[in-house]
Amino acid sequence: MKFTWNDQKSIILTRAVVAAAIAGCAVMTVCGPWLTHWMVSAHALPPASGPVLLGMGYVCAVLAFVMLVSLYKFLRRIEAGAVFVPANVTALRRISWCCAGAAVVCLAAAYIYLPFVFLGVAAAFMALIVRVLKNAFAQAVRMKDELDYTI
Repeated sequence: MKFTWNDQKSIILTRAVVAAAIAGCAVMTVCGPWLTHWMVSAHALPPASGPVLLGMGYVCAVLAFVMLVSLYKFLRRIEAGAVFVPANVTALRRISWCCAGAAVVCLAAAYIYLPFVFLGVAAAFMALIVRVLKNAFAQAVRMKDELDYTI
């Protein structure tokens, strides 16, 4: 039997990866104090930076959970055939704001540990890409609504 890849399998794979990311985020959140302690000691950071990094990590964890759950719901709607609907525009807006928030937190954390700049820039770039996608979806929803009301 020949294996063929299609849109349905792609969405299922993407949903599985998002679900795994949610689980990974949960594990990292639970292990946050241990991970922060390890990072402070491994990189010879000032001990007072540990609680600050832990707090920033928890803020990023909340943003990551909101983003991943929104992405999962977005994929479910696409799988159901509801592509250009206002709920998807809202989800993309929420995802972009979560990425922007994570960018701000990571750039602030760079004051403590400089390599966080790269995470901040990556999150800002992702926020920009998702924002452009959100604008395209919003325009498509408006065009679809216009078409639906045309006699």
